[in-house]
Amino acid sequence: MLRFLSSLFTPTAAGDAGPDRALIDAAIERAVDATDRRVRALGDYRQRLREPVARAVDHVIALVDSMPPPTEISAQSFGTDPRIRAFFSSVDHLHDVLGKLKDVREYRRHCAEIPADEIFGLLVMQKEERTVLGMELEGDTVRKDVVQVAVSFSHHRYIAPAPSEEGARRELKKRAFDFLIERALERLARETRKRVELEHQRRLLRRKLDALRAGGWGISSALADDGLDGGGIEAAEAEIESIDAELGQVGTNALGLDQSLDCIAEVLGQPGKWLDIRPVVLRLDYRGIKLADFEPSLAGELQLTELFSATGARRIILPGRIPKGEIPDRPDVVKELSRYLG
Repeated sequence: MLRFLSSLFTPTAAGDAGPDRALIDAAIERAVDATDRRVRALGDYRQRLREPVARAVDHVIALVDSMPPPTEISAQSFGTDPRIRAFFSSVDHLHDVLGKLKDVREYRRHCAEIPADEIFGLLVMQKEERTVLGMELEGDTVRKDVVQVAVSFSHHRYIAPAPSEEGARRELKKRAFDFLIERALERLARETRKRVELEHQRRLLRRKLDALRAGGWGISSALADDGLDGGGIEAAEAEIESIDAELGQVGTNALGLDQSLDCIAEVLGQPGKWLDIRPVVLRLDYRGIKLADFEPSLAGELQLTELFSATGARRIILPGRIPKGEIPDRPDVVKELSRYLG
């Protein structure tokens, strides 16, 4: 099934006419396989998913194609590119991170025969801001204990490694499409969990209602000065009715086929909500301290790109190319231990 995605996201498939019908059909089947295969029992499932899936495919193609050209990630670029200096605290830190990138290690292990001098991919990081106390020069006076915001980047990852820019972008499109499918699956799981919780709540309320009736609260509340009133039964009955209405007529924790298909179509039909990018401008000094708009900056503005989702996830991304010579080999633990032991 992954093979069709490679064809789907080739440059020729993303022309003015968009992906062809056969490839969209294959994308529909992948979405169904990864979410709820039961919907195939609905004779019109392909027709109902065609437009949302085509919209999702068009979106991820446009999103990845709009990313800037890859930037070299190396010791040399650390000295010339303010973004690389912001992403890594030092050259040693840069090499340490490159040596620990899981996807790059996997790529080198399985694709060692590819004669490429660079590894293309997408650098992904988490931007962190924390309040610190620092010093600030005001005229000729040094002010201490000034509240400042320090910006740093952590949780570096390098995804979709490939021997070429074209290969990396194609892999990113595949991953972006699968990301949308994952969100559809999460939506199905959330709806199912909601029904389970409602069923549980309804059982508890029925037990409460039975207890209220068995205890004769309606009379007791009129005779006893204990703060209870006869609204308990009415409130429980009203809440049960509300839950029954929300559960609908299905009478089971499983979603109906139409409901499940609607959930899948809704998520894939709004791809920009679940995955998109936007520009981010940062003004930092050489220490990584955020500057106000009116403050001068020797490093200038950092033009960054943020990947975001309605899930709340936000990451700074940078299409990159890593010269192979910049990636340190992992230490041979056995060899090092043998040398240490003599």
